[in-house]
Amino acid sequence: MKKNILLILLMLSYSVFANDGAFFAKGNQLIPINETDITVRKEILTLKKIRNQFIEVTVYYEFFNPKEDKKITVGFEAFSPEGDVDGAPRNGKHPYMRDFTVELNNSILKYDVAYVSDSLYNKNGTIKSLDMTKFDGNKSGNYVDFFYVYHFEANFKKGLNIVKHTYNYDLSGSIDYNYDFEYVLTAANRWANKQIDDFTLIIDNGEFETFSINKTFFKTSDEWLINGIGKTEDIKGSKNAFIENDALKFHLQKGNIIFQKKNFKINGDLFLYAQNYLGIQDLEYIPFSYYQEDKIVQPKNDFQRKVLKNLPFARRGYVFQNQDLNQFYKKMDWYIPNPNYQPNAEILTDGEKKWIEKWK
Repeated sequence: MKKNILLILLMLSYSVFANDGAFFAKGNQLIPINETDITVRKEILTLKKIRNQFIEVTVYYEFFNPKEDKKITVGFEAFSPEGDVDGAPRNGKHPYMRDFTVELNNSILKYDVAYVSDSLYNKNGTIKSLDMTKFDGNKSGNYVDFFYVYHFEANFKKGLNIVKHTYNYDLSGSIDYNYDFEYVLTAANRWANKQIDDFTLIIDNGEFETFSINKTFFKTSDEWLINGIGKTEDIKGSKNAFIENDALKFHLQKGNIIFQKKNFKINGDLFLYAQNYLGIQDLEYIPFSYYQEDKIVQPKNDFQRKVLKNLPFARRGYVFQNQDLNQFYKKMDWYIPNPNYQPNAEILTDGEKKWIEKWK
Protein backbone atom coordinates (compact mmCIF):
# COMPACT_ATOMS: atom_id res chain seq x y z
CA MET A 1 0.00 0.00 0.00
CA LYS A 2 1.25 3.45 -0.88
CA LYS A 3 0.09 6.78 0.41
CA ASN A 4 1.25 10.34 -0.01
CA ILE A 5 2.27 12.30 3.02
CA LEU A 6 3.64 15.80 3.14
CA LEU A 7 6.67 16.24 5.37
CA ILE A 8 7.77 19.78 6.03
CA LEU A 9 11.15 21.13 7.07
CA LEU A 10 10.45 24.68 8.17
CA MET A 11 12.82 27.56 7.86
CA LEU A 12 10.78 30.37 9.35
CA SER A 13 11.76 34.02 9.51
CA TYR A 14 10.94 36.73 12.00
CA SER A 15 10.53 40.45 11.53
CA VAL A 16 13.36 42.94 11.81
CA PHE A 17 13.35 46.56 10.82
CA ALA A 18 14.81 47.13 7.37
CA ASN A 19 17.81 49.22 8.42
CA ASP A 20 18.48 47.46 11.74
CA GLY A 21 19.49 44.05 10.42
CA ALA A 22 18.51 41.04 8.37
CA PHE A 23 17.10 37.63 9.18
CA PHE A 24 17.78 35.12 6.43
CA ALA A 25 16.53 31.71 7.56
CA LYS A 26 15.67 29.36 10.41
CA GLY A 27 16.17 25.62 10.42
CA ASN A 28 13.68 22.95 11.43
CA GLN A 29 13.06 19.24 11.68
CA LEU A 30 11.45 16.99 9.12
CA ILE A 31 7.87 16.80 10.34
CA PRO A 32 4.84 14.83 9.10
CA ILE A 33 1.32 16.10 8.62
CA ASN A 34 -0.58 12.80 8.47
CA GLU A 35 1.96 10.13 9.38
CA THR A 36 1.27 8.20 12.61
CA ASP A 37 3.56 5.15 12.28
CA ILE A 38 7.08 6.34 11.52
CA THR A 39 9.38 7.18 14.43
CA VAL A 40 12.67 9.05 14.76
CA ARG A 41 15.22 6.57 16.04
CA LYS A 42 18.24 8.86 15.75
CA GLU A 43 19.24 12.35 14.68
CA ILE A 44 22.63 14.04 14.46
CA LEU A 45 22.27 17.75 13.74
CA THR A 46 25.45 19.71 12.96
CA LEU A 47 25.48 23.51 12.65
CA LYS A 48 28.74 25.08 11.54
CA LYS A 49 29.47 28.79 11.16
CA ILE A 50 31.65 29.46 8.15
CA ARG A 51 33.82 32.63 8.00
CA ASN A 52 31.23 34.54 9.99
CA GLN A 53 29.17 34.60 6.79
CA PHE A 54 26.85 31.59 6.66
CA ILE A 55 25.60 28.55 8.54
CA GLU A 56 26.29 25.09 7.14
CA VAL A 57 23.58 22.61 8.19
CA THR A 58 24.05 18.84 8.07
CA VAL A 59 21.38 16.48 9.40
CA TYR A 60 21.56 12.71 9.70
CA TYR A 61 18.28 10.89 10.47
CA GLU A 62 17.34 7.31 11.16
CA PHE A 63 13.59 6.82 10.68
CA PHE A 64 11.81 3.56 11.42
CA ASN A 65 8.79 2.51 9.37
CA PRO A 66 7.09 -0.48 11.10
CA LYS A 67 4.68 -1.19 8.24
CA GLU A 68 4.73 -1.63 4.47
CA ASP A 69 6.66 0.56 2.01
CA LYS A 70 5.27 4.07 1.53
CA LYS A 71 5.70 6.62 -1.21
CA ILE A 72 5.99 9.97 0.51
CA THR A 73 5.93 13.53 -0.75
CA VAL A 74 8.57 15.40 1.24
CA GLY A 75 8.72 19.16 1.55
CA PHE A 76 11.22 21.67 2.86
CA GLU A 77 9.43 24.91 3.67
CA ALA A 78 11.68 27.99 3.54
CA PHE A 79 9.96 31.21 4.49
CA SER A 80 11.21 34.37 2.86
CA PRO A 81 13.73 36.57 4.67
CA GLU A 82 12.83 39.95 6.13
CA GLY A 83 14.66 43.15 6.98
CA ASP A 84 17.53 44.69 5.08
CA VAL A 85 17.30 42.07 2.32
CA ASP A 86 15.69 41.36 -1.03
CA GLY A 87 13.30 38.42 -0.88
CA ALA A 88 13.00 37.94 -4.65
CA PRO A 89 14.02 34.49 -5.94
CA ARG A 90 17.47 33.88 -7.40
CA ASN A 91 17.51 31.37 -10.22
CA GLY A 92 14.09 30.23 -9.06
CA LYS A 93 15.24 29.39 -5.52
CA HIS A 94 15.43 30.95 -2.06
CA PRO A 95 17.80 33.93 -2.39
CA TYR A 96 19.84 33.20 0.74
CA MET A 97 19.89 29.40 0.82
CA ARG A 98 22.29 27.23 -1.20
CA ASP A 99 23.58 23.70 -1.73
CA PHE A 100 20.31 21.97 -0.86
CA THR A 101 20.68 18.17 -1.02
CA VAL A 102 18.71 15.18 0.24
CA GLU A 103 19.87 11.58 0.24
CA LEU A 104 17.54 8.72 1.16
CA ASN A 105 19.02 5.27 1.69
CA ASN A 106 22.13 6.16 -0.37
CA SER A 107 20.13 7.64 -3.28
CA ILE A 108 20.31 11.34 -4.15
CA LEU A 109 16.80 12.71 -4.63
CA LYS A 110 15.81 15.32 -7.19
CA TYR A 111 13.62 18.19 -6.05
CA ASP A 112 11.45 21.02 -7.37
CA VAL A 113 10.81 24.47 -5.91
CA ALA A 114 7.32 25.90 -5.52
CA TYR A 115 6.25 29.43 -4.57
CA VAL A 116 3.33 29.46 -2.13
CA SER A 117 1.50 32.14 -0.16
CA ASP A 118 -0.21 30.17 2.63
CA SER A 119 -0.29 26.81 4.38
CA LEU A 120 -3.00 25.43 2.06
CA TYR A 121 -0.67 24.69 -0.84
CA ASN A 122 -0.88 20.92 -0.22
CA LYS A 123 -3.75 19.51 -2.28
CA ASN A 124 -4.05 15.75 -1.72
CA GLY A 125 -0.29 15.33 -1.71
CA THR A 126 0.31 17.70 -4.62
CA ILE A 127 2.12 21.01 -4.09
CA LYS A 128 0.81 23.72 -6.39
CA SER A 129 3.12 26.63 -7.17
CA LEU A 130 1.93 30.21 -7.63
CA ASP A 131 1.92 31.68 -11.13
CA MET A 132 4.22 34.61 -10.41
CA THR A 133 3.19 36.38 -13.64
CA LYS A 134 -0.32 36.69 -12.21
CA PHE A 135 0.54 37.03 -8.52
CA ASP A 136 -0.40 40.52 -7.27
CA GLY A 137 1.46 40.44 -3.95
CA ASN A 138 4.93 41.78 -3.19
CA LYS A 139 7.50 39.79 -5.19
CA SER A 140 10.69 41.64 -4.24
CA GLY A 141 12.09 44.00 -1.63
CA ASN A 142 12.40 43.74 2.15
CA TYR A 143 9.08 41.95 2.61
CA VAL A 144 7.52 39.57 0.08
CA ASP A 145 4.15 37.83 0.21
CA PHE A 146 5.21 34.29 -0.61
CA PHE A 147 7.63 31.63 0.55
CA TYR A 148 9.42 28.62 -0.91
CA VAL A 149 8.75 24.89 -0.71
CA TYR A 150 11.46 22.50 -1.87
CA HIS A 151 9.70 19.18 -2.50
CA PHE A 152 10.47 15.70 -3.77
CA GLU A 153 9.14 12.13 -3.89
CA ALA A 154 10.70 9.51 -1.62
CA ASN A 155 10.12 5.81 -0.96
CA PHE A 156 10.24 4.92 2.73
CA LYS A 157 10.81 1.18 2.88
CA LYS A 158 9.68 -1.01 5.74
CA GLY A 159 12.18 -0.90 8.59
CA LEU A 160 15.10 1.50 8.94
CA ASN A 161 15.46 4.49 6.57
CA ILE A 162 18.46 6.80 6.56
CA VAL A 163 18.07 10.40 5.45
CA LYS A 164 20.98 12.81 4.99
CA HIS A 165 20.14 16.45 4.40
CA THR A 166 22.40 19.47 3.82
CA TYR A 167 22.08 23.16 2.98
CA ASN A 168 23.56 26.47 4.02
CA TYR A 169 22.16 29.93 4.49
CA ASP A 170 23.50 33.42 5.14
CA LEU A 171 24.14 34.37 8.75
CA SER A 172 21.66 36.78 10.29
CA GLY A 173 22.61 39.84 12.29
CA SER A 174 21.39 43.17 13.60
CA ILE A 175 22.33 46.12 15.78
CA ASP A 176 21.92 43.92 18.87
CA TYR A 177 23.54 40.77 17.50
CA ASN A 178 26.85 40.28 15.75
CA TYR A 179 25.17 37.11 14.48
CA ASP A 180 22.30 34.85 15.47
CA PHE A 181 20.56 31.73 14.21
CA GLU A 182 17.64 29.52 15.17
CA TYR A 183 16.52 25.95 14.75
CA VAL A 184 13.03 24.63 15.51
CA LEU A 185 13.59 21.44 17.48
CA THR A 186 10.03 21.02 18.79
CA ALA A 187 8.73 20.01 15.36
CA ALA A 188 10.21 16.55 15.97
CA ASN A 189 7.33 15.95 18.38
CA ARG A 190 5.10 15.44 15.34
CA TRP A 191 6.47 11.93 14.74
CA ALA A 192 4.79 8.82 16.11
CA ASN A 193 7.08 8.48 19.12
CA LYS A 194 6.63 12.19 20.07
CA GLN A 195 10.38 12.43 20.64
CA ILE A 196 13.82 11.72 19.22
CA ASP A 197 15.07 8.44 20.66
CA ASP A 198 18.75 9.36 20.31
CA PHE A 199 19.56 13.01 19.63
CA THR A 200 22.92 14.76 19.14
CA LEU A 201 23.40 18.47 18.44
CA ILE A 202 26.88 19.68 17.42
CA ILE A 203 27.56 23.42 17.14
CA ASP A 204 30.84 24.63 15.67
CA ASN A 205 31.19 28.41 15.68
CA GLY A 206 34.96 28.47 15.18
CA GLU A 207 37.84 29.54 17.42
CA PHE A 208 37.81 32.36 19.98
CA GLU A 209 34.06 32.81 20.06
CA THR A 210 31.70 34.04 22.76
CA PHE A 211 28.04 33.24 22.17
CA SER A 212 24.91 32.41 24.15
CA ILE A 213 22.10 29.86 23.83
CA ASN A 214 18.71 30.45 25.42
CA LYS A 215 17.70 27.90 28.06
CA THR A 216 14.70 26.55 26.24
CA PHE A 217 15.30 22.86 25.53
CA PHE A 218 17.88 22.43 28.35
CA LYS A 219 18.34 23.66 31.92
CA THR A 220 21.97 23.47 33.00
CA SER A 221 25.51 23.60 31.63
CA ASP A 222 25.99 19.96 32.69
CA GLU A 223 23.92 18.93 29.69
CA TRP A 224 26.59 20.26 27.30
CA LEU A 225 30.03 18.93 26.48
CA ILE A 226 32.77 21.36 25.47
CA ASN A 227 34.80 19.34 23.00
CA GLY A 228 37.93 21.50 23.17
CA ILE A 229 38.97 24.42 25.39
CA GLY A 230 36.34 26.72 26.82
CA LYS A 231 34.03 27.55 29.71
CA THR A 232 30.46 28.59 30.38
CA GLU A 233 28.56 31.07 32.54
CA ASP A 234 24.88 31.41 33.38
CA ILE A 235 23.05 34.51 32.16
CA LYS A 236 19.90 35.68 33.91
CA GLY A 237 17.35 37.24 31.61
CA SER A 238 15.15 40.22 32.32
CA LYS A 239 12.17 41.52 30.37
CA ASN A 240 13.50 45.04 30.91
CA ALA A 241 17.00 44.29 29.61
CA PHE A 242 18.59 43.41 26.28
CA ILE A 243 18.86 39.78 27.42
CA GLU A 244 15.22 38.78 27.86
CA ASN A 245 15.69 35.04 28.47
CA ASP A 246 17.87 32.94 30.73
CA ALA A 247 20.81 31.72 28.71
CA LEU A 248 24.08 29.83 28.87
CA LYS A 249 27.06 31.80 27.59
CA PHE A 250 29.95 29.90 26.01
CA HIS A 251 33.52 31.19 25.78
CA LEU A 252 35.27 28.85 23.38
CA GLN A 253 38.97 29.03 22.54
CA LYS A 254 38.82 26.06 20.21
CA GLY A 255 36.66 23.05 19.43
CA ASN A 256 32.89 22.70 19.42
CA ILE A 257 30.01 22.08 21.81
CA ILE A 258 27.82 18.97 21.94
CA PHE A 259 24.37 18.32 23.38
CA GLN A 260 23.21 14.70 23.62
CA LYS A 261 19.93 13.30 24.92
CA LYS A 262 18.24 9.92 24.86
CA ASN A 263 14.43 9.80 24.66
CA PHE A 264 14.50 13.53 23.97
CA LYS A 265 11.04 15.00 24.58
CA ILE A 266 11.57 18.50 23.23
CA ASN A 267 9.92 21.49 24.87
CA GLY A 268 11.89 24.37 23.38
CA ASP A 269 13.75 25.57 20.29
CA LEU A 270 17.34 26.64 19.67
CA PHE A 271 18.18 30.33 19.65
CA LEU A 272 21.89 31.16 19.51
CA TYR A 273 23.30 34.68 19.44
CA ALA A 274 26.56 36.57 19.75
CA GLN A 275 26.02 39.96 21.28
CA ASN A 276 27.33 43.13 19.69
CA TYR A 277 29.55 45.13 22.04
CA LEU A 278 28.77 48.73 21.22
CA GLY A 279 29.85 51.84 23.08
CA ILE A 280 32.90 50.27 24.75
CA GLN A 281 35.02 53.05 26.17
CA ASP A 282 38.52 53.29 27.65
CA LEU A 283 39.17 49.60 26.88
CA GLU A 284 37.39 48.50 30.06
CA TYR A 285 36.24 45.37 28.25
CA ILE A 286 37.62 43.67 25.15
CA PRO A 287 35.50 40.95 23.51
CA PHE A 288 37.09 37.61 22.65
CA SER A 289 37.32 38.36 18.90
CA TYR A 290 37.66 42.12 19.18
CA TYR A 291 40.88 42.22 17.18
CA GLN A 292 38.78 41.39 14.13
CA GLU A 293 36.70 44.52 14.49
CA ASP A 294 37.38 47.82 12.76
CA LYS A 295 35.71 49.86 15.48
CA ILE A 296 38.58 49.68 17.95
CA VAL A 297 38.84 52.31 20.66
CA GLN A 298 42.14 54.11 20.25
CA PRO A 299 44.52 53.58 23.20
CA LYS A 300 45.11 56.61 25.39
CA ASN A 301 48.37 55.52 27.01
CA ASP A 302 51.17 52.95 26.85
CA PHE A 303 49.35 50.47 29.09
CA GLN A 304 46.28 50.38 26.84
CA ARG A 305 48.55 49.87 23.86
CA LYS A 306 50.14 46.90 25.65
CA VAL A 307 46.68 45.49 26.36
CA LEU A 308 45.80 45.56 22.67
CA LYS A 309 49.16 44.21 21.55
CA ASN A 310 48.91 41.21 23.89
CA LEU A 311 45.31 40.29 23.10
CA PRO A 312 46.21 37.30 20.83
CA PHE A 313 48.22 35.76 23.68
CA ALA A 314 45.56 36.45 26.29
CA ARG A 315 43.03 34.69 24.10
CA ARG A 316 45.14 31.54 24.40
CA GLY A 317 45.38 31.81 28.18
CA TYR A 318 48.86 33.28 28.64
CA VAL A 319 49.54 34.12 32.30
CA PHE A 320 51.25 37.52 32.15
CA GLN A 321 54.20 38.28 34.38
CA ASN A 322 53.29 41.93 34.13
CA GLN A 323 50.82 42.23 37.00
CA ASP A 324 48.89 45.11 35.46
CA LEU A 325 48.24 43.07 32.33
CA ASN A 326 47.53 40.00 34.43
CA GLN A 327 44.93 41.83 36.51
CA PHE A 328 43.33 43.39 33.44
CA TYR A 329 42.80 40.13 31.60
CA LYS A 330 41.66 38.27 34.72
CA LYS A 331 38.62 40.57 34.61
CA MET A 332 37.67 39.40 31.13
CA ASP A 333 34.86 36.83 31.35
CA TRP A 334 36.35 34.82 28.47
CA TYR A 335 39.89 34.58 29.89
CA ILE A 336 41.02 31.00 30.66
CA PRO A 337 44.50 31.03 32.24
CA ASN A 338 46.84 28.31 31.01
CA PRO A 339 50.17 28.22 32.90
CA ASN A 340 51.59 25.82 30.30
CA TYR A 341 51.03 28.13 27.34
CA GLN A 342 54.15 29.85 26.01
CA PRO A 343 53.58 32.73 23.57
CA ASN A 344 54.89 32.19 20.07
CA ALA A 345 54.12 34.92 17.54
CA GLU A 346 55.18 32.69 14.64
CA ILE A 347 52.17 30.39 14.97
CA LEU A 348 49.55 33.15 15.23
CA THR A 349 47.14 33.81 12.38
CA ASP A 350 48.02 36.40 9.74
CA GLY A 351 45.33 38.66 11.17
CA GLU A 352 46.81 38.42 14.65
CA LYS A 353 50.31 39.14 13.38
CA LYS A 354 49.03 42.29 11.69
CA TRP A 355 47.24 43.19 14.91
CA ILE A 356 50.45 42.95 16.97
CA GLU A 357 52.35 44.97 14.38
CA LYS A 358 49.65 47.63 14.51
CA TRP A 359 50.06 48.24 18.24
CA LYS A 360 53.85 48.11 18.55
